[in-house]
Amino acid sequence: MPMPDRVFDGGKLRDRRVIKRLSQSTLAEGLHVKANAVYRWENGLAAPPPERLPAIAAFLDADLNELFPRTESPNLADLRCDAGMTQADTARYTNTSSPMPVRAAEQGKRPLSDQAVTALAAAYNVTRAELLAAQRRSFGRPEEPEEEPSADGARVARKLESLRTEVYGGVAPSDAHLASEGNRKSGSTVLTEATIRALRAGEVAEPEEEALDALALAFDVPPVYFRQDDPEVDALILSTRAVRNRFTVMVARGAGQDMPKESWDQLRDFIGETMGEILADDENGRSA
Repeated sequence: MPMPDRVFDGGKLRDRRVIKRLSQSTLAEGLHVKANAVYRWENGLAAPPPERLPAIAAFLDADLNELFPRTESPNLADLRCDAGMTQADTARYTNTSSPMPVRAAEQGKRPLSDQAVTALAAAYNVTRAELLAAQRRSFGRPEEPEEEPSADGARVARKLESLRTEVYGGVAPSDAHLASEGNRKSGSTVLTEATIRALRAGEVAEPEEEALDALALAFDVPPVYFRQDDPEVDALILSTRAVRNRFTVMVARGAGQDMPKESWDQLRDFIGETMGEILADDENGRSA
């Protein structure tokens, strides 16, 4: 991993340790590393992983910016390292099964979802504006301020991220495939790969209903999913879609192939009747 823009000076580290009257062994023990590692750092033979710099400064009771000053404004990797995190650590904040979304954003390949921006800003102890500015630097973009996603744009981006993580296990169909499927099922050319990419990034201020309906068809979810913002409705749709996706995969893999046809019919009937009862109960309980 390349070093961030903070300057690491082994001699400066040694001087600070001596001032605090700590041995190399004591510092190593406090940082949970071998004493030889501290020796190598102080003598310019190696440098600590960038995400360790905050812990080193804290243990030596030093200001991070004074002990390891920064030469340029931070990018996404710098903010993560300043929070003392590895890429793997970020998965629990982005609610994904792997650090791939963060890795892709740090490499300037794919921007973070609006939901991930909010979560990581809190985890890194920075504002959303600061994290978005760092993301622009990771993509080599100019420093001028970038408009925050609109409320509608952010909502659609969040819903697309939920589909990706909760239905597809973090690996959704490609934007090109979704555009093709949405256009085919809707019978009109309303989606392009670029359109879906912009929707995922929250860059479309007022998404067109026709495009959202086609996108719903591509994901095989009801159009209402993109048109409302009720968490309970979202949870029901996502859960149902995830069950259907899992059932399809299970059948494709030949799971349960030893089950008699009668058992399969019972399983299908159970799923269908359960959903029918849920919707019937909701309809009966809804006030006119």
